[in-house]
Amino acid sequence: MQHLSDFASAQDVEDADDILFAHPIRTVTRLVCACGADHPCPEVRFALMVKGTTSGGTR
Repeated sequence: MQHLSDFASAQDVEDADDILFAHPIRTVTRLVCACGADHPCPEVRFALMVKGTTSGGTR
C-alpha cells in the first residue's frame, strides 16, 4: 500500500489546505419552474417579455 507521502509533498499538502480554506462549501438555493427547468424557463421569459411590453389595455 502506498502512503500519501508517495503522492504529495509537504508543500502540496499545505497548498491543498489553502485551497480548501479559500473554497468553503456554501448553500445555494435555486428556483425551479414547474416544468422542471431553472426559473425563469424560456416560456416564462417570453411571457414576462410580452407582459412587460404591453400597456395592460385591450386592443
